[in-house]
Amino acid sequence: MGKDFKSMVTRCIYVGKENDNVKKLKTATEELKDLRNIVMKRVKMYEDQQKLKRLEKVQVWLRQADVAIKEAEEMLITLMSSSSSNGSSMMSFHKLDKKLCKKLKEVQEIKSRGTFDVVVENSGIGSGSMMISNVDRDDQTVGLEAVSGLVWRCMTVDNTGIIGLYGVEGVGKTTVLTQVNNRLLQHKLNGFDFVIWVFVSKNVNLEKIQDTIREKIGFLDRSWMSKTEEEKAGKIFEILSKRRFALFLDDVWEKVDLVKAGVPPPDGLNRSKIVFTTCSDEVCQEMGAQTKIKMEKLPWERAWDLFKMNAGEETVKSHPDITKVAQEVAAKCDGLPLALVTIGRAMASKKTPQEWRDALYILSTSPPNFSVLKLLDRN
Repeated sequence: MGKDFKSMVTRCIYVGKENDNVKKLKTATEELKDLRNIVMKRVKMYEDQQKLKRLEKVQVWLRQADVAIKEAEEMLITLMSSSSSNGSSMMSFHKLDKKLCKKLKEVQEIKSRGTFDVVVENSGIGSGSMMISNVDRDDQTVGLEAVSGLVWRCMTVDNTGIIGLYGVEGVGKTTVLTQVNNRLLQHKLNGFDFVIWVFVSKNVNLEKIQDTIREKIGFLDRSWMSKTEEEKAGKIFEILSKRRFALFLDDVWEKVDLVKAGVPPPDGLNRSKIVFTTCSDEVCQEMGAQTKIKMEKLPWERAWDLFKMNAGEETVKSHPDITKVAQEVAAKCDGLPLALVTIGRAMASKKTPQEWRDALYILSTSPPNFSVLKLLDRN
């Protein structure tokens, strides 16, 4: 009786210890599974949306996590079935407990290595990059090729780090910036690790700029939102200072303190580039542009060709009166590519001289803008 009682007590101790470790393993496995799902979600987002390649160390970790989760779940099932069997020997309980402790340590170790600042890299079209769709037709680029070529040359030389594109609204600055961004991606980044596009606009919000940059460089750690502006800047600097990047800032109205945002200044060593668009020569100076490129309005011949391209040669020549009025409508666009393209397209469906005269009247009383385009669409 004494021997049986001792055996029963010892067995209860093992079972109690086993149940405690079972709970720990179950919790650790669930936590590892959650972490694996978070990492995989980040990876899939960049692979699907931006055609990036997962880092080898991330792929290795995901494989290890999958195997550990599968083995832990199988072990938990075995333990549950063995605990329901009254015939289990002391030896089998001891062996199972040793295996359980070993598996628990393995799961915890893999989980401890599952925090990644960056999960992807360049796969041929661009770490942190995306094709910008502002330019949806080549028609929009007539007369802008020379400027686009000049910016591209600046991207390939080492003595210019910050490039400012400036000119009046509608002159094609965003179109040129888009061309260069997309050309970089089509040329497999041309040596850049990251190509980053940020839309700035009025009332600069440094944190929003930081948030955009961190998404493009693949840093999606859940702790980000709790970080201060300075901590975010430190993390961005830590990543970008080790890589060559091209940062495109569209529609800058005032100085953006990029150093405060965590962006390392381009120099001859890192060979990174910052290109921005603005309406102001003064902003170019405040941003420290080493190369300033002023974009001018199109000369008449180029402007007329661009307008006809978008309105349609057949429409413009469909009636002698239309051809004459169409030239006057194009002239009202004042050599601005955006106006020539947008109004040209709005007039493509107008087939009578009266419709064209109505459009000319509207443009004669108001400069080309969104409200005018709505009127043109209705007429």
